[in-house]
Amino acid sequence: MSVAFLDEMAEASRERGAARRSTPARRRRSRLTSGRTPRRRACAWMLPDSILIAELKLRSPAAGQLGPPSENLAARVTAYARAGAAAVSVLTEPSRFDGSLEHLASATRALAPLAVPAMRKDFLVDPYQVLEARALGAGGVLVIVRMLSRSEIDALLDCARSLASVRAAGSLRRARHRAHGRA
Repeated sequence: MSVAFLDEMAEASRERGAARRSTPARRRRSRLTSGRTPRRRACAWMLPDSILIAELKLRSPAAGQLGPPSENLAARVTAYARAGAAAVSVLTEPSRFDGSLEHLASATRALAPLAVPAMRKDFLVDPYQVLEARALGAGGVLVIVRMLSRSEIDALLDCARSLASVRAAGSLRRARHRAHGRA
């Protein structure tokens, strides 16, 4: 990818993020920070027998449309998981790749029973976009660091770490609750 293309995509991502942030979002923000993902295989992509991350991409700027517009996306990601994918990357960029946040939400719902995480892939520039992914059930995000400043990378990482801490704290609270309930 050229630097000019990445710059263009990063700017478009900033504009989309600003537009979503400017809508009445009090309810949305509480959903973003309280989103709970289904229990999944921990670090499955790091295991020797689980090295495949599949990608759900509807369109490519170079190749055009990559599948029929009426395709059942949930069936596609389920097929990826059943074929051995450890995770499924879902492209959410709308203008050049025909992606959407609804595709991510659909993928997370379809993959949850199979314990395979969906990951948001986009030209992410803002921690709010990480929160959106989490609220939709994503197990992670893919970031193109080449287009980001050090401070943007740090902000995205800090957000992801804080979400992992919230999830770990929630798991610890549930474990303590169960332990006290049995005592």
